[in-house]
Amino acid sequence: MRAMLDSAGSRLRTLPTGETRRYEFYIRPIIEDLVTQGALESKKPGQWDTSRNRTIYRAAGGKKLTGHMMDLGYLREAEEAVPIFASLRAARDLPGLALQIGMPTDFTMAFVAMGVSGLLRNKKAFTDATVRDIVAIRALAGDDVVIQLEATAELVLMAATQPLHRLVNRALGLGKGIAELAAAAPPGTRIGVHLCLGSLNNKARATLRTARPLVDLANSVVGHWPADRTLEYIHGPFAAGDKPPSTEPKFYAPLGNLALREGTAFYAGLVHDLPTEAQQRQTLQLIEHALGRPVDGVATACGLGRRSRPMADELMARANTLTASE
Repeated sequence: MRAMLDSAGSRLRTLPTGETRRYEFYIRPIIEDLVTQGALESKKPGQWDTSRNRTIYRAAGGKKLTGHMMDLGYLREAEEAVPIFASLRAARDLPGLALQIGMPTDFTMAFVAMGVSGLLRNKKAFTDATVRDIVAIRALAGDDVVIQLEATAELVLMAATQPLHRLVNRALGLGKGIAELAAAAPPGTRIGVHLCLGSLNNKARATLRTARPLVDLANSVVGHWPADRTLEYIHGPFAAGDKPPSTEPKFYAPLGNLALREGTAFYAGLVHDLPTEAQQRQTLQLIEHALGRPVDGVATACGLGRRSRPMADELMARANTLTASE
């Protein structure tokens, strides 16, 4: 948290907690906690060296999986981070800064933990456990916190099935499901949506041939978003792990069809370590030209937690430089 403040300071829109117990492995520590809690057990062991070669789990002991059986740990993260955040925000004189609590969507959690076969049967349990923590975090910190719903499996499926991705979205209710989490949150909860392609060992699970699946999923989320809930932002990834953003204008052309509500920011996940700074500026220009307006912020495609600290520092500095040039 201090590192990000030192790098970007007042340019930060939200300040992530650092996810100190799971930053390097993202969802895996949450799942392993569920095994320790007696909610899940191994069904098909894997090495976790790639997202495909991961361990697949099932409900422990043949029980029906419910949300009451699971503690996903987000509330504990918030309870640890909130007082630190409050102290840092006061010390840096940033009264408008919000704390960001990242949560994989219920769909992503169920998909990663239980695979395709266990997804639909057990998704409701993950929904209930996620919503319980959102309610508790809202009660703890109110408007000081933004819940970031992280839709990795959703966008990976969209990317992997293009050009049939819209059929997949409708069949599985991908955008609709993300919006339903917002509808279940307490009124006034601040929510952003982080679309993602994964980054295990700096390798994405899928790549986009164009921005069309990203735009279609974002528009689906917006189309189903409850009228009485605010969608603060949507983040779209334009890189894929070790693959830098495209330099082709046609890749970004679908952004002209992005239909966000008034007041919803768009964050471009283009910051990457391989292109030069000049190339990154050109990519940002391509994105903004296709979008028809300036972006509201820049970011990496999939956070910083799985990169080394020196690389994370370099990427934060690059993001800060790109933003400062706007």
